[in-house]
Parts: sequence; C-alpha cells; structure tokens
Amino acid sequence: MIRAVGVTRANESEASVTRDIESDLNAQQLRIEDIEELHIDRAYLVSNWVKERSSSMTIICKAWKVKNGKFFEKTAFMLDWENYLIRCPNGVSLPFSEGSVVHFPKHECEACPLRFQCTESKNGRSISIHPDESLLVELRERQTTESGRARLRERVSVEHALAHIGQWQGDQARYIGLRKNLFDLRRMAAVHNLHVLARMSLDNALCSNVA
Repeated sequence: MIRAVGVTRANESEASVTRDIESDLNAQQLRIEDIEELHIDRAYLVSNWVKERSSSMTIICKAWKVKNGKFFEKTAFMLDWENYLIRCPNGVSLPFSEGSVVHFPKHECEACPLRFQCTESKNGRSISIHPDESLLVELRERQTTESGRARLRERVSVEHALAHIGQWQGDQARYIGLRKNLFDLRRMAAVHNLHVLARMSLDNALCSNVA
C-alpha cells in the first residue's frame, strides 16, 4: 500500500521531497520517529529522514560503490571509531572526523613501498570522510552478509509498486505545475491501492474456498 507520495521540480533532488511526504504522513497519524526500519534507495541518504533519524531507526539501503581506479580503494583504509583514527595500508595513522578530508603527509607517501598502488599525487594520498561515514560503513558491512542482502531484497515489493504506477502514468508529467501533477500522482497511488485491496480480497476468497 502507498501511504503518501511527493513531486519535485526537475532541477531539485529527490531527497528534497521527504519533508512534504512526512507532512502527509503526519496527517495520517504516522510519525517518522515511530518507524523502526527505513528502506530507501541511495538518493535519500542525504534526506532529513536519515540526517535527523532517531537512534532506534535502522536504515536499509545499498551503499555507494567505492572505486578508485587502479589504486587502493577507500575501504582499504581502516577506520578506528573508538579513537577516530584512520590507518592506511602501510600502517600510517591519522586522526579523522566525519565530513572532513584526511591528507596523509607528503614525506610518508614518498617513502611508502605501496605508493604506486595508492596514489600518483605529489602531495600524498587524501581520503574524504563522508558526513555520515559511520552509516555508510554499516551499510557496506551489512551487504557482505546473507541476512543483510536478504533485508535489501525486501525492497523489491516497493519497486514493483512504483513500476505499477509508472505503467499507468508514463515517464512524463501530464500537467504543468507541481500541484496538478501531485494530484495526478495521488490519484494513481489510490488506484494502485484499490488494485492491492482487490487482489487481497480475491486471495482471501480463494483461501476460503480451499479450506
């Protein structure tokens, strides 16, 4: 079932719609603070739902892929969350904070035997620490487990619902202006929900006949 929808302008990020959706949910006596698991795609990792989440909320999402060409990826650098130290593959440790960039000393990188596997920069290797790096680490670790991957697959039903609406509505806005297109999307969501209810009624009837 689809409880709320939102529409953004083409030049706005998807995550900017969450406050409007949240307002719609609040009108239905559903608070984001009461949600235990939030299944989202990566576009919403920068949303207020994630940034302002309660400690009891679990975020279920695929983490961004970490790539660095032929050089060591970011995941090759160990993060010590107790002491907030980052350690490079050669064992050099530096302090870090979320939302900052760590620059390893030029002289350390020049003398490093792993230099050609790490960087071509004359100033040494640098690592950007995401403002919510601890969450990204958690998401990457979860993806490595069978149970974690199973939880990610739970979102498939959501994708099916979105595809269902997309088949009816098409890939272009039907009207000019947010207000009319929001109304149109709400109408499509209502039709989708009626289909879900009808299918549930049919399934219940079939079960009763079998019994």
